[in-house]
Amino acid sequence: MHVIDSLAATGGAENRLVEEALGLAGRHPDIQQSVVRLFARDDLAPRLEAAGIPVLALGFDSKAAARSWPLAARRLRAVLRDRRPDLVHTAVASGNLVGQLAAAPLGIPVVSTFNRTGDPALQPVAGWRGRVMQVVGRAAARRGDVWYRAVSTHAVDPRYAVDRVTVIPRGIALDSLPGPADRSAFGAGDGPVVVNVARLVPEKAQHLLVEAFAAARRELPGARLVIVGAGGRAEPAVRAAVRDAIERHGLAGAVQLLGFRDDARSLVAAADVFAFSSLSEGSPGAVLEALALGTPVAAFDIPPVADLTGGGRYARLAPAGDAAALGRAIVAAYGSPPPDGVDAWIRRFDLGTVVDRLAALFAARAPAAAEVR
Repeated sequence: MHVIDSLAATGGAENRLVEEALGLAGRHPDIQQSVVRLFARDDLAPRLEAAGIPVLALGFDSKAAARSWPLAARRLRAVLRDRRPDLVHTAVASGNLVGQLAAAPLGIPVVSTFNRTGDPALQPVAGWRGRVMQVVGRAAARRGDVWYRAVSTHAVDPRYAVDRVTVIPRGIALDSLPGPADRSAFGAGDGPVVVNVARLVPEKAQHLLVEAFAAARRELPGARLVIVGAGGRAEPAVRAAVRDAIERHGLAGAVQLLGFRDDARSLVAAADVFAFSSLSEGSPGAVLEALALGTPVAAFDIPPVADLTGGGRYARLAPAGDAAALGRAIVAAYGSPPPDGVDAWIRRFDLGTVVDRLAALFAARAPAAAEVR
């Protein structure tokens, strides 16, 4: 049983979990799966249900996540007691906490996925309720039979038991990548197009991307920047910071904020450069997809991005937070040929390979259930 915060189409972790569940269903049909979502947003449920994977909604409001997790854990425990899965796989912060709390008293083993960097300095917690959730989460992990799947070596959280971690990266379905969109989707003009795909949340730092783009545009006249991504709770502040940077550099008309687009991959495939300004990640699938689509990548050199790009061998990387350097990376990436060996590198992350490794991890953890019960 997979447990996750929501099935929102705008979430990277949500999309990846669904893709992995579908991959497991195709390659390992002996594994019976179900998905429990804690909060609203069921955009991705039809894909699961079409593959015969049932989805159960607990019906909580994500805005009250910091208050409702004890009740959610109690409700999930009743579901687990009724359905008795051999293994619970959890993802995203609330999903991990609630899943571990619910499974521990029943002796059901848990595999929890670390989706983000384990550096506590890059994970600010909002308010005392968030801090309580973290403390309770660590206690729940110690109490229950919990193993961790980290999406990268840098997603391993040092505040948890690092001797119970298997690193399995996120995968991408290389055989189903789309072709490029019509460039008219970017508006008028024939200049270079730089695309960013990321939610409008503080750690994605799109205000720094605008600063970098302003510097790059001095070398790439007529260039346009297209930012694709849904907002989060902090969207008004993030959007205001981006708008302020646009106005300061006189970039009105040269920068587009498209919001969420279900054709984001096609837009990346049609772009001249994929630019990524995130300062905190676990394993950014958008970077990997850009490489697979053949679009040159310019990004900050945070460890997860460096890992996905072969230490920068397959992308132009700039010191994290240095907008001027990122601007130079964008210029260098524009028109650059595909790096030697990039195709072989990308095949390491093929979804089929990843789900085979997940199936092996789940099988290794599931037998403990029979022994405990």
